[in-house]
Amino acid sequence: MYAKQLKSYLLLDCKLFMREPMVMFFAFVFPALMYLIFGFMFRDMTYGEGSVSYYDQYTASFMGIILLNVALFNIGPGLAIYKERGFFRRLVITPLHMSVIFSATTIRSFLLFLGGTIQIFILGWLMFDRVPPEHIGQIFIGLSLSGFALFSLGFMFGSFFKTSGAAFGASIVTFQVMLMLSGAGMPLEQLPGFVQVIANIIPMKHVVDILRLSWQGSLFSSVALLPTSICVAAGIIGLVVSSRIFRWSAK
Repeated sequence: MYAKQLKSYLLLDCKLFMREPMVMFFAFVFPALMYLIFGFMFRDMTYGEGSVSYYDQYTASFMGIILLNVALFNIGPGLAIYKERGFFRRLVITPLHMSVIFSATTIRSFLLFLGGTIQIFILGWLMFDRVPPEHIGQIFIGLSLSGFALFSLGFMFGSFFKTSGAAFGASIVTFQVMLMLSGAGMPLEQLPGFVQVIANIIPMKHVVDILRLSWQGSLFSSVALLPTSICVAAGIIGLVVSSRIFRWSAK
């Protein structure tokens, strides 16, 4: 019964969101455009004691940017739109459980993320003649932890805000702050020292750390304990808060 409900809702959800041009822009065009711009700006730079190339340092980071895009510009406003238009209210009389909505939204969001990531990999191959490393297992675990933290944030936004305009406005502000303070697009070392300290409380900073460590094959090192713990805690908090404040209607 649960699987049938999940399949039906997921198909309907995907059809509705494929009609939204803004969703396609933030899932595919925007991250790819940023990757190209920053790639041309910093492609010859190396980072850290190991002289890590831009490709190895920032391709992993851009997977985090795509996750953040999907969370803030897809999940959050999407749930608010459904409440605003009364779509969820019509589902109240059905046996559909909230967990089905969350599961279907997560699957749809991951599919969008996968499409955007494949695009980044193709651009990386064309620009740098490089392909992703062989640490596929670690990269998958890193992405799962990162997605758990960021998608939970998107659910919390969608559960809290009653209108799509408010959710989208908050998402824009949050995205700008997280992008700037995470070091995902440009070197965090170029920012003032006090800003780097503030960055440590931003979940996206630790998402970037996890993705870079998994990209380098160092996800199971002691260095990964702190960012992993913070991402897991952020994900749990987001889901708990979402389950408590979620409402079927914007009224």
